[in-house]
Amino acid sequence: MEDQRGTSHVYGIDRHTLCLASLPSHSASQSLFALGTLGVHDPGEVHVVNLNTDEDQTLHSTVHKHTTGIRSLSAAWSEQELMLVTTDGAIELVSLSDQKETRQLAKLDHHGKASRVLCHQQAKHAAVIATGVTVWDMTQLTSMHTLPVDDVETAAWHPTTTGLATSDTHGGLRTWDLRTATVSIECAHAGRIRALDYNPNLPHHLASGGSDGILRIWDLRNPNSPLLTAANHTHWICALHYNPSHDQLLLSAGSDTLVNLESAVSLSSACAADTHSDDSTRPTDGLVMQYDDHESSVYAVQWSANDPWVFASLSFDGRLVINTVPREEKYKILL
Repeated sequence: MEDQRGTSHVYGIDRHTLCLASLPSHSASQSLFALGTLGVHDPGEVHVVNLNTDEDQTLHSTVHKHTTGIRSLSAAWSEQELMLVTTDGAIELVSLSDQKETRQLAKLDHHGKASRVLCHQQAKHAAVIATGVTVWDMTQLTSMHTLPVDDVETAAWHPTTTGLATSDTHGGLRTWDLRTATVSIECAHAGRIRALDYNPNLPHHLASGGSDGILRIWDLRNPNSPLLTAANHTHWICALHYNPSHDQLLLSAGSDTLVNLESAVSLSSACAADTHSDDSTRPTDGLVMQYDDHESSVYAVQWSANDPWVFASLSFDGRLVINTVPREEKYKILL
């Protein structure tokens, strides 16, 4: 389906889902997304959904059975590997090379029940979130650091170093160099901060989304007040991500069933290189598009690893929607 919002594709399953990852592919025309099912009473599944923009633009999928349900997953270091957290809190590295089921490559000897895992794509490290955060060296399968913090809600890797940002359950956020906190903002949001992401091109900028439905962007060099505040959700923000290629674009998704595409061009790397002579074609800050394709809470959103104009969102009822950036906004950025 194509309209002023761009192209839209829907993939639905009759399972509850919380987690979504964007997978790399050897083909530039493929956008691959992996979703995990909770499988509380049944074995879990990993669905790999493929949109090929060079062919008929229909969706193709493979389903890999897993022994238990899956509450978190993260793309690992090849297109055939995932890190995942099971519904009983175990952390596994699995391969998707078998077309019918996952194959366990490693299981971390982690103490406590994990809730989330995040892979660092440059360094072969994994951050495991339980009540605190433990960083693992996946080349040796050993824990490297445990951050001196508890009540962690979520975390995000720094894009170029092995630093981390974490949020707590009281609305505070911190950045870390893996040993000590370097920046601390005690009341960044009114309530839990449920989503964090660094600007991939300006890593001193950190975006946060909270239970207050607010999206904020912070300059970590001067964190006294946010650079930008956007209030375009009516309930919790559950996920947010910068576009990895065009950092003026941010996606946010929430328990209000909405997915928002925001522009923060004034705070992007593109702002310094702006050559637009005509203000009518210049990208501006603000809400680019609001997507209402879901009927239940949207817990995950991801940009395609291969195509910077393609993104996917996943709601609790097992509905995956793949959308594209509106053509008008794309041309404003490119021309």
